[in-house]
Amino acid sequence: MVVGAIAFILLLVVAVLLFQQGQPTLSLLVIAAVVVLSAAVLGLAHIVREVFRLPATLLQAGSDAVRGVFDWLGGILKPKVEIRTAILAGIRRFDDHGKLVVGSLRVDVLAQIVETSAVGTVLGQASAREVGVQYFIPLEKLTIENFRWSFTVDQGTGERGIAVYCHLPSPQVDEEFIAIDEAGIETLSLGSGIQTINPWSGKDALTAKAKSQLKPRALEIAKRPECMLAAERMARVHIENLVHSVAMSLLQLSAGKSPPVAVLVQFSSAVDISAFEKQRISEAVQP
Repeated sequence: MVVGAIAFILLLVVAVLLFQQGQPTLSLLVIAAVVVLSAAVLGLAHIVREVFRLPATLLQAGSDAVRGVFDWLGGILKPKVEIRTAILAGIRRFDDHGKLVVGSLRVDVLAQIVETSAVGTVLGQASAREVGVQYFIPLEKLTIENFRWSFTVDQGTGERGIAVYCHLPSPQVDEEFIAIDEAGIETLSLGSGIQTINPWSGKDALTAKAKSQLKPRALEIAKRPECMLAAERMARVHIENLVHSVAMSLLQLSAGKSPPVAVLVQFSSAVDISAFEKQRISEAVQP
């Protein structure tokens, strides 16, 4: 029985090491061998009890020890589901009307309306600086299938860690949130020819119309490729920090230690733009 117990422990250690090194198939085979060995040991213990009449309390203690080892082993094998579920739940804590807000930009907006007639031209203009636009990821599109994880090993140091991969929908412009400081809006109305002195030229009406176009113009700017790339960059950093925090909290609770955690974020629809242009935009657009 001593030999069986030693073999049991050695096989269990091998199974755990194989699983941590990314060899689940081999690990499961070794676990199967552990199960068979355990059954053999327990069967032998039953025979010993019948032959030598060992106290039932001693055999029960051995059975409880084996059960405890399997419970511990089960705790190692279950995190794949727990981590993904916890990450999704952690992200949903920041629900803002079904949205996960991932960043914002400030843009300058100009709207102009020009009308030309036989008696001259009239211009109505409105401008606003530092208009706030924000980006979000719809939470209803997120499931645990958007996340996966695996063990990693640093080839240089041999240190083991965990990598979490997030494949998410691209950020969207929040059309319900356009922050314009009404007091900071500047307007201009001009006329040429007779319209310069014509009190019925409609310059004020054109200016009011241009002012009403500031929000639609801000949305157009927010959807430009350079702004969408800036939004993806902000979203990537935001989600990496959020997922890292959730994963670390979960691992500390389940394992009592903090292994290195790397988070990699990929969006489903990248903006179609050349690498050179991406670099230029990355340097030029600072949120």
